[in-house]
Amino acid sequence: MSHSPPAPSPIEAGFKPERRAAFLAGCRPATRRIHAPIVDLAASRGHLNPRGLGRARAFSDLGSLGQSSVGFDSLGDYEQADAAGRAAYGGAEYGVVLSPEAEAVCAKFAALHGGGGAIVCASGLAAIAITLDAFAPKAVLIPDALYFPAWRYLSETGRAALLTYPAGASGEEIGALIREAGRRFAPTDTMVYLEAPASGTFEIPDIAGIVAEARRAGIRTVMDNTWASHVRFRPLDHGIDLAIQATTKYEGGYGDTPSGIVVARDEGDLARLRRQLRISGHGAVSPQTCTRLLHRVDSAHERLDRHAATAAGLMRWFESRPFTAEILSPIREDSPYHARFRQYFDAGNSLFTIAFDPGLSAERVHAFVDALLLFRVAESWGGHVSLVLPVHPRRAPESLPKGVMFRFNAGLEEAEDLVEDLDQASRGTLG
Repeated sequence: MSHSPPAPSPIEAGFKPERRAAFLAGCRPATRRIHAPIVDLAASRGHLNPRGLGRARAFSDLGSLGQSSVGFDSLGDYEQADAAGRAAYGGAEYGVVLSPEAEAVCAKFAALHGGGGAIVCASGLAAIAITLDAFAPKAVLIPDALYFPAWRYLSETGRAALLTYPAGASGEEIGALIREAGRRFAPTDTMVYLEAPASGTFEIPDIAGIVAEARRAGIRTVMDNTWASHVRFRPLDHGIDLAIQATTKYEGGYGDTPSGIVVARDEGDLARLRRQLRISGHGAVSPQTCTRLLHRVDSAHERLDRHAATAAGLMRWFESRPFTAEILSPIREDSPYHARFRQYFDAGNSLFTIAFDPGLSAERVHAFVDALLLFRVAESWGGHVSLVLPVHPRRAPESLPKGVMFRFNAGLEEAEDLVEDLDQASRGTLG
């Protein structure tokens, strides 16, 4: 089967829903099921899962439905719960924070990560903010490719001194930075923050070496583990104190579970996280979201393997094209971080970044992206729909490619349809 719609011109840009509908008519059933509700993004208000997909849809109408009032049989019961912040029969004393559904999610994710307990927050960024606010470090060691919203939160709140290290740093480099921090800050006021692989460019640091250096100095370690999910990597097993995940991604799987998880090994750390959650209100996660998450996570491994297989196929397509200068992905043997990838993760996910030939103008690359019909321009990743987004690193070392870079998320569509979409978009723009 092959598609033969003409490459779009700027004049035709307003007819993209019609072109997409025509393209989908020749796609395979799985791809059509995913894209049928979102042929016209204006009609779906930009939402990529407006009707609900996946097995968790059957559970969406169950649960406490986000009720704000929690009832008690006596004033004494209420006063006891108010003092503790928790109802005797589970959940919070007020509002949807720590609803029964949230409690179930926390217990499940703590077990999946091998931790002592967890909290669930309204987003991945909320999970990061809660962690930083709960421990209030005066100095945070961060990678130079840190997830941009996390960097923005740290830099604009000015809550801590930021000591930046290379995203692919060795343990020795972190050790030197820890000693530098130690001249101004106590170990209890310092935090080492990891994100691996790094956002957009996928460097992998020496996790074992970093943990050893931090432990030797008595410094708490935190890791954003969203890239790997618990399926590929369990940070607590490697000595990291706190694991953060944006569970909007592979755990929820269909882009409609906005939430974040923090898993702690230590009961004292967990108590601080729970206290901060109550203070901030960031734990007000919809019980429907929690219910979907509770059931969807059971298929995360299967979905992640499919994402990874499709991403590998798409990278092979790009590899054979003359306009591809470099493919950034640690699963590739030519990646300088491949050995660390095999050491820690061993299997990939849905993400890779394409660095286009520096001889291509940004306008031509943008025209290619705009011509895609199945890949949607959107932030986030890990869901059922394939996505594409520009990569704008905040640093420009010599090791980064010189061409325009775009990150791709391989969704759950049929891989052959995605390749045909890349083919049709490239013919009139890059060919």
